[in-house]
Amino acid sequence: MKMLFYPALSAEELAYIEDKVGATEIVNTSSPMEALAQVSQVQAFYGELTPELLAQGTRLKWVQAPVAGLEHSMFPELVASPVTLTNMAGIYSDIIADHALTYLLMFARGFHLYRYHQMDHAWQKNVLVRHLADCTLGVLGLGGIGAEVARKGKALGMHVLGMEVRNIELPSGVDEMFLPGQMDEILRRSDFLVLCVPHTPATVGLITRRELALMPPSAYLINICRGVVVNLQDLTQALQEGQIAGAGLDVFEVEPLPADHPLWEMPNVIITPHTAAASPRVRARHLDVLVDNIIRFQTDQPLHNVVDKNRWFLAG
Repeated sequence: MKMLFYPALSAEELAYIEDKVGATEIVNTSSPMEALAQVSQVQAFYGELTPELLAQGTRLKWVQAPVAGLEHSMFPELVASPVTLTNMAGIYSDIIADHALTYLLMFARGFHLYRYHQMDHAWQKNVLVRHLADCTLGVLGLGGIGAEVARKGKALGMHVLGMEVRNIELPSGVDEMFLPGQMDEILRRSDFLVLCVPHTPATVGLITRRELALMPPSAYLINICRGVVVNLQDLTQALQEGQIAGAGLDVFEVEPLPADHPLWEMPNVIITPHTAAASPRVRARHLDVLVDNIIRFQTDQPLHNVVDKNRWFLAG
């Protein structure tokens, strides 16, 4: 087996992989021209595949994407090809779920307001708090991240509603599960709504003014998936008008969020700069998924994280 890496991995990463996978011949390339010159000789590819590389990769059977979200990786030729595509789904689940739950807990305990009082040196106690065991958590998307958000929300005593497009068993922690056509019921019933759907053609603009109007005025929206899932203008207007109580936002339709955007000044909005997946564990997990799939490919075992290329997320 021969595998091409582009862009090149570090010497340390390469040594780790070569120590684990044995007989695989690895071609570590650092430029597009170098990758194009080598791709016709390999059966497997890790990294940033382009239409030009795929066209030259006549022996390619498997592509391992270095990311979980595939919106920047998919192109028509890849979708139409017989090449198997796998991604990094699962390596961020607990990390991003922790980020989502941090927003939730801050809103529930009023920390988003206490931080403003602290800046004013104000000893203010009259902040509304929520008892989580009395609250309903809605989770849109029950992949690895969404399932972990649901599990952790249930551990806090919340009633958990989940939505998933795939035909899966009820995940641990989910009390009620709905299909996308039933999303309105989740919107109406959720005190906290966490968006965990992948970026696909079907999820662009999933949350607009219409959906926000269905949410209770006391509800909070938390987006830790992709900015294009929420119409930024509609969300801003809904927050300005008090249509929902607040929002925890790690991703935005426009990034970076412009410095003069009104969301920055809203006390009921918590903003983080697309950092929900930040963790010292991520790089090691990347390498472990890659090594495991290389060994599986070598030994004709089923690969992990095989993607449905027509839908841009895991098959199943």
